[in-house]
Amino acid sequence: MDSNLDKKSIRNLLTIRYNPSERSLITKVSHKNFSEINTDPTGLKTKKLLKNAFHKQIKEPTEPLAISLSSGIDSTLCLSLLRDTFPNSELIGICGVFENGFDESKRASKIAKKFNAKFKTVKMPSIYQTMPKLISITKKPKWNAYTHIIAQEAKKFSNYNIVGDGADEVFGGYTFRYNKFLNLHKKNLDWKNKTKNYLECHNRDWVPDQKELFGKNIQFKWDLIYKYFKPYFSNSLHPLQQVMLADFNGKLMYDFIPTSKSVCSYYGLKGVSPFLDSTVIKFGLSINLQEKYDEITQKGKLVLRKIAKNMNIKHIAEKRGFSPELWFDWKKQGKKIFEKYIFSKDSEIVKNELINDKWISTAFEYVENDGSILYLNRLTSILALEIWFRIFITKEMNVDKKL
Repeated sequence: MDSNLDKKSIRNLLTIRYNPSERSLITKVSHKNFSEINTDPTGLKTKKLLKNAFHKQIKEPTEPLAISLSSGIDSTLCLSLLRDTFPNSELIGICGVFENGFDESKRASKIAKKFNAKFKTVKMPSIYQTMPKLISITKKPKWNAYTHIIAQEAKKFSNYNIVGDGADEVFGGYTFRYNKFLNLHKKNLDWKNKTKNYLECHNRDWVPDQKELFGKNIQFKWDLIYKYFKPYFSNSLHPLQQVMLADFNGKLMYDFIPTSKSVCSYYGLKGVSPFLDSTVIKFGLSINLQEKYDEITQKGKLVLRKIAKNMNIKHIAEKRGFSPELWFDWKKQGKKIFEKYIFSKDSEIVKNELINDKWISTAFEYVENDGSILYLNRLTSILALEIWFRIFITKEMNVDKKL
């Protein structure tokens, strides 16, 4: 086995979907950033900061601006503020549609028309069939770089790729997680039990028999995972603010931002998100909790909703975004690809005892017989690890290969 193989990274990616040991691309925040010293009941302060963020990152554009456009509040608000900031610029909204998935293109096209933007729909390919390309972009054993298809289309029109990254983490958008966490929470829990509750709210990232997943060359103990979260849950913040702190310093910092940067770098694009401007982050995190999330209605991003309402922006209420219909893709493409590369005497991750072959067989049965989405997510990530190994370790696979 390659002595340079980062086994800790593999363990983390297959358990929490990112590796907190990596160097981060933006500055970590602390509990002090959630000081609740700011209030913005009308949304006017936030709107001004977001427009200033566009000015700082784009200056005065002399070329078209491409934006990843779904029908949700983040991208819709980005488009409206972009038009408000650059009234004479050519804008192109690009929407991705997965086969058999939730189609936002019809609503998105109306939003584009409202703000005088051109509109393009792109068909998103199978994440299983194109996995070598996805993995080659981030150079990590992950499969969530499918947004590169949006960037690829954007490059045809622009040198900019504008996205809504960071809106959920800064302004409180993960309402499904907040509600579940509050239901699990009890008074006087220590940081470790709060961490367990937090990870329970991310239960598609791991499985109940997680320890059995790994082969003997990967050391796994839950305590090794829990320790990453201690700084986020051992402070005096409100429990929901602790969740927001963990969200920001976790998947946003080590998954979403690096993935977006890798995609933009691959296509020679400048990635822009007004929500990741340092001034926006500083102000947004310190807005009082009641202006982010309403526990009764279970609605989040209240400040952004206020801006949208004042600008007469109509967006879908629920959180969607560009996500593959994993079950459909598995049945159509993924299952036979998985069987070819994993159920084989040539499986590198099994031969190198990174993954337990007995666990793979059991997990496959859970997927086939019980329809378990938890195990389907893990099997998909394990396939990604196998493909990554063949591209970067054994170097036997071409990144442009269609599986």
